[in-house]
Amino acid sequence: MSLSKNIVVDLLNHLITDNRDISWKMGAGYHNGRDISIYEILIYEIKNNRTIGKLAFNGDTGGLLKINISGYRQKMADNIIDAILDINNYLRSSVHKIHSTQFKHH
Repeated sequence: MSLSKNIVVDLLNHLITDNRDISWKMGAGYHNGRDISIYEILIYEIKNNRTIGKLAFNGDTGGLLKINISGYRQKMADNIIDAILDINNYLRSSVHKIHSTQFKHH
């Protein structure tokens, strides 16, 4: 499978369209100069700069290498496309909204 980075960017942009209080950053975490590119994605709340999640994936195959999403307890997908779709559904759920209010400062 050859992964288009544009697909990942489009899905991440859709993620923040549905959840306007968050944003994302993506960078190359590692590249061996030949055949392996590892990308890292950071998803965070804009207002207080709190990290919601971090993901690492193989840029060529889309295979998910590492994922940590705050409050997410279900088994995550094994590829970046499905993982972003799962995260979008999770962030839209009331479970996340309840969980994220626990961290707000008054």
